[in-house]
Amino acid sequence: TSSWIPTHPSTEMIETVINSTERLKGLSPTAPTVITIDDFHSDFFKETKSTSEIDAKRKDLEEYSMNLLKKYAKSPNVHILPGMDHLHIGGSVLKAMELIELLHPTVKYVYYIQHDFEFFERIDHSALIEVMEEYPNTVNLIRFLARNEKNPKCGNATKIFHTVRTFGDNGTINNDVSRGSRSDSSRVLTLIPAEKYSDNNHLARFQWYKETIQSLISVRRAPEFPLQKRARQICQKNESMGIYLYGHSIRHLDGRNTLKA
Repeated sequence: TSSWIPTHPSTEMIETVINSTERLKGLSPTAPTVITIDDFHSDFFKETKSTSEIDAKRKDLEEYSMNLLKKYAKSPNVHILPGMDHLHIGGSVLKAMELIELLHPTVKYVYYIQHDFEFFERIDHSALIEVMEEYPNTVNLIRFLARNEKNPKCGNATKIFHTVRTFGDNGTINNDVSRGSRSDSSRVLTLIPAEKYSDNNHLARFQWYKETIQSLISVRRAPEFPLQKRARQICQKNESMGIYLYGHSIRHLDGRNTLKA
């Protein structure tokens, strides 16, 4: 998801984030990618007194949209969805998922990625999917952390330890850890149950995620607050929404506080 930031019409930040998905080892290079562009909230027009400022920001957002369209025009798996209304995060996500459902009906899992959070750590995408396939009634969403969280937990839910194949120095997968570049402990993927939902980058079951977003009283908002509250209440009953933590693996580029070059 993306919206206006001071460095627009430059696409450098969103390209950095998209390129960082190459660190998701095992993710198909032809996996569909949808980039949403949200319009300004109505409050922006009420609070901004300067007509010239409004015109300049709208011009930047329009040029940003065109720059993205030109950049990915020859990439059949990349879809650009400019907004004609302010849908916020929830509405933008739902709009993108409806398009994916129409064009790619076999998709079972979805990465939600914010426009200013890049992956800086190599992540075994294949292993994450293995875990979600192995625990279909347990793991619904895997969060990637921008910072470690203290004492994450969810009721009586326990950590998941999953043995994975390791990556060698050249990025190929091997089963003999002595030929790889990591210790034997790197063969175990650990996921920690959590009561906290976040709008930061995560991997989720497609249908579960769509239904979860649709269940909000209003989708035109950041899902974070209501879903955090819901997850916490469910965990207090010793049940779980199926939210798990992967670990510190994303970095905030802080789009709102950037400056034009």
